Amino acid sequence: MALTVFVFGIFFAAVRAVGDKEDAWEATGWPEVIKVPVVLCMQFLEGAAQLLKSGSDGASLTVRLGCLLLLILLFVVLRRSLLMYYAYKPGAVDVKRLVASSPDVEPKIEGLTAYLRKQLSETNLYPPTALPAEAPADNFLDLLGDVDLEPKKLGTSLLRLFSRLRPKIAYTVRGVLRVREQDPRFGVTITVTSYAIRGSRTEEVWGATWDQAVRDSGYWVMAALVPVTRAGTRPPWQEWRGRDLPPKLFAAYQQARELSLDRKFDDALDRYYEALRIDPTNLYLRTQIAGIQEQLWLHLDALETYYGTILLDGQSSAQRNARMGMGSWDPRRIFHRRYRWWRSGLLEARFRYAVVLGVAERTADQWCSAEGGQYPRREHAWMEIRKALAPALASRHWRTLMGLTPPGETRPLWWAREDDAKAWIREQLEKKGRRQEIVQVIFLLACREEMRQLADDYPRLIRLRHPLSRAHAPLTRTALRLNCEAWAPLRLAWANNEAESHSLFFRGLKNSFTWRPSAETLWGRVKKARGWLRMPRKWLSPGWRLWQDSYNAACVYAVGMKGLTEDDEEQLDPFAKLAVEELEDATHADLSGFHPLTRSWLLAEDPDLEELRHTPGFIRFERETYPHATPDRDRPIRPVWPEMTAYDQHLLSGCAAVMEHTWRLRGKELPAEPHSFVEWFSSEAELWRCVHRIAENEGRHWRDREKLLQCVREVADITLLTKCGLPARLPEMDELLDDATWFDVETARSRVEASDREIKNRLSSLEPVVSERLNGSANPQSPIVLSAEWLTSVRRNSALPDFVTQAAVQQACKDFQGAWQALRYQVDPDEDGTAMSAAVQRFHDPHERWWRAIAVVRTGAPYSFRRAS
Repeated sequence: MALTVFVFGIFFAAVRAVGDKEDAWEATGWPEVIKVPVVLCMQFLEGAAQLLKSGSDGASLTVRLGCLLLLILLFVVLRRSLLMYYAYKPGAVDVKRLVASSPDVEPKIEGLTAYLRKQLSETNLYPPTALPAEAPADNFLDLLGDVDLEPKKLGTSLLRLFSRLRPKIAYTVRGVLRVREQDPRFGVTITVTSYAIRGSRTEEVWGATWDQAVRDSGYWVMAALVPVTRAGTRPPWQEWRGRDLPPKLFAAYQQARELSLDRKFDDALDRYYEALRIDPTNLYLRTQIAGIQEQLWLHLDALETYYGTILLDGQSSAQRNARMGMGSWDPRRIFHRRYRWWRSGLLEARFRYAVVLGVAERTADQWCSAEGGQYPRREHAWMEIRKALAPALASRHWRTLMGLTPPGETRPLWWAREDDAKAWIREQLEKKGRRQEIVQVIFLLACREEMRQLADDYPRLIRLRHPLSRAHAPLTRTALRLNCEAWAPLRLAWANNEAESHSLFFRGLKNSFTWRPSAETLWGRVKKARGWLRMPRKWLSPGWRLWQDSYNAACVYAVGMKGLTEDDEEQLDPFAKLAVEELEDATHADLSGFHPLTRSWLLAEDPDLEELRHTPGFIRFERETYPHATPDRDRPIRPVWPEMTAYDQHLLSGCAAVMEHTWRLRGKELPAEPHSFVEWFSSEAELWRCVHRIAENEGRHWRDREKLLQCVREVADITLLTKCGLPARLPEMDELLDDATWFDVETARSRVEASDREIKNRLSSLEPVVSERLNGSANPQSPIVLSAEWLTSVRRNSALPDFVTQAAVQQACKDFQGAWQALRYQVDPDEDGTAMSAAVQRFHDPHERWWRAIAVVRTGAPYSFRRAS
C-alpha cells in the first residue's frame, strides 16, 4: 500500500507539473484550507488535458511517453495492492470443476463438485463465545464457481484499463478425484492457487467415502486460507497467523461449534478435546469446553477448566503470586508489557472463572458431594478434581482470609503466616467432613478477590475504548464494575448469612453488603457502578447501548431475591420490577440482525435468575420477548436434571434401535465369514459395557455417553444413525414442557418430574440386569457375559460344519435383536419395565451343547435347547 501511495504521488506531481506550465489557475476569496487542494486538483486536470491534446498545442511526445510509463507503473502497483487486499479479505474463490483420474469416476464429477462448493460456501467461521451470548458466524468465502474472466468486447480506452484493476477472484481451487486399492480408497488431490502471492499448495486427502474425502478437502482448503487472511487475526486463530494450521484442528473446532449450537454436547466436547490435543495452549478452546460444562451443570469441571485457562498468562508461579499482591494502582499493572493481562480471551476466561466461583450454591454443592454415592464414576471424577484444585485454590486465594477469624479458630489470621492460611484452606476443602457453608464462603471470598483483581488489570491506558463503543464481547468496563462492586459482595453476604445460620461464624468479615439489602440499596449501588452513563443511556439508540451492562445489573437485582418464595410477594416485587426492566433493556439493546442473549441460558440455565423466573413480571417479559406457542409454565428448580434424563432415554433408545436393525441385517446377510462373527460379538460386549456404565451412573458422566456413541458408529451404517436420530441432542426444558402440556396444561411440570423419576427407576432396574457381576458373583444372564461366551464359542467351534455355524449365529442374531428391542422398551416410561429381564431369559445357550443341538436339528431330530432361567 505504501508503494502504491508513493507511485501515485510521483504520477500526480508529474501530471501537475505539465499543467503548471500553463497560466496558473487561481481561486480568489477562498479559505486557505480549501484553496490549496482545489488549486492542486485543477493543475492536475490541466496537465491531463495537455497530455490528451493532439498536435503542437499538447505536451511533447517525450512527456507523454513518460507519463504513460508512470500510469502503467501505477496500474501495476495498484492492481498488486488490490490483489493483496482481496487475498487478505479474502475475496472471491474460484472453485473449478473437479477432474476424474479414471473413467469410472467420471459420472460422479458434477455431484462431487457441487458438494465441494456447498461445503466451502456453508463453512462459516464460528468465533468463540462466552455465556450468556452467542456471537454470529462470519461468512468467509465469496464463492464464485466457474467464472469467465475474458471481456466480451475489446476496448482501447483508459476506462477499459482501469476496469481491470479490480480483481475478480483471489484464489482458485482445483481438485482431481482418485481411487486406490487399499483403504481408505477414495481421495482428492486438492490444489489452492493464490493470485496475490503467485503460489500454490497441494494436498492429498483420502476418505472411506467420496463425501468424506470431499468434506475433508473443504476443511483443508479453509485451513490453508485462514492463516494468510483476515480470519487469522481473529479468535481462536491468532496464534496460527502465518503458520500452517492443521486441517484436523480446524475441522474439529468447526464441527464442535456446530454440534454445540445444535445442543449435541457430548459430541461437541469430544471434538473440542480432539482440537485441544493438537493445540493445548489455545485458551479459546478451553473456554469453549468450560462453557459447555456450565450448560451441563458440571460447574466443578468448568472451574478446573477455567483455572487451567487462566494459567496461560505467560507468568511463572512466583510472578503470578507477586501480581496477586500488587496494589490497585500499581504502575506495573498498566505499563508492564511483559505479561498478557489485557488479552481479551484471557480477561474473559478470568471473568468466567470468577463467576463459577461466585455461583457457590452449585460449585460448592458438587465440591461437597458424598464420595461413593449414587453416581460413582461422576463422583470419582469430582474427587480427582478436588485433589488437583484444593492446593491450587489455597495457593492463589490465601490472602482472602487475612484478618478473618474462621469457624473453629480462636484468633484472626491477620498475623498468621502464608503457610498457615494455605493449610487451613486445604484442610477445609480436602477433609471428608467438610461443610458446604464454609466452602461457599471460601469460594465467594475468592470470587470477590478475583473480580477486584480483574478490575485492576482491565486495560486503562492500553487499548482504551470509548465507553459508548459498540461491543459484543461478554466483558465491558461497566459490567465488570457491576460484578466487582455489587454482584460479588452481595453473593458473599448471602453465603456468610447461610454460614451464620448454621453457627459457622466468619468473624471480622468486612463486606460492603449485609444480608438482606433493600431494593433501593441495590439500585443505588448499581447506579454508582454505572457512573455518569446512568442517565444518558436512556437517550441512546439501541445500537449504542450495551446489553452486557443491563444484563449484569438484572443479575444483581435477582440475586437479592435469593431465599424468598412466592409467599413473600411484598419483598419480591421491588427486586423483580428492577430486574425485569434491566432484562428488557438488555434484550432490546442490540437489533443488528441476531439476538445476543441465548434463550435457554436466560430462561432456564442462569443460576442468578432462579427466583426471578417464577414472578409474574418475568413471565410477562418472557411472553413478550420470546413468543411461545403454549402458555407459560412453572419450570423445575434444576431444569438440567430432567433434560439430562430425557437425553439419556433418547440416547439409549436411539442406540438400541440402531443395533436392533443392525442385528436384523446381519441375520439376512448370512452366510458370512467366521472373522465377521468374531467382530460382531467382540463389539457387542463393548456396547453392553457402555450401556451398563450409563445405567450405573444414570448418564451423569458425559464420557460414558460419548463412548456408547463411538461404539455404535463403528458397527452401524451412517444413514441408519441419522434415521434413528443419532447423535441425540439435549432437549430444552421448554420442549419437555410442551410435550407434557399436550396432555394437561395444569400438570405439565409434575408430568415432567414424574417422567424424570420413572426413567431413573428404569435405569436403576436396568443396571443389575446388564451388570457382569450380581451380588458379588458372576451374572450368567448379563448381555456382556453372553457376548463374551458367544465370542469364545464361535472361536472354539469354528471347525464344525459351516451350516451348523451359520444356524447357530442365525439364532444369536435373533437373540441380540430381541435384547436391543427390549432395551428400547425398558427405557420408555410407557412400556414394560421388565422387558430387559425377560429378554435375557430367552437367550439360547452359546456353549458346545447348543452347537451339538443345532447339528441334531439340522439332521432331522426334533431337539432344541434353551438357557435355563
